[in-house]
Amino acid sequence: RAEGAIVVEMETAALFAVGAFRNVLVAQLLYAGDNVGGESWDHREWSAQRSIRKSLFFLACEACCDAPSVGRS
Repeated sequence: RAEGAIVVEMETAALFAVGAFRNVLVAQLLYAGDNVGGESWDHREWSAQRSIRKSLFFLACEACCDAPSVGRS
């Protein structure tokens, strides 16, 4: 909070720490499907967003395939 953060995503931080330690490229795609931070659960029509999630998945796959192979042998 002292640095202005309102949320922390620990799993991605761990993934990038391992990638740095192993000297491998790492990428992470985060998709917020719902919100449990308020007084009530906001499901944001999760079940109706399937086509958006599918498009996002394939865009991520394309981005990974197009990523430069920096530091790979």
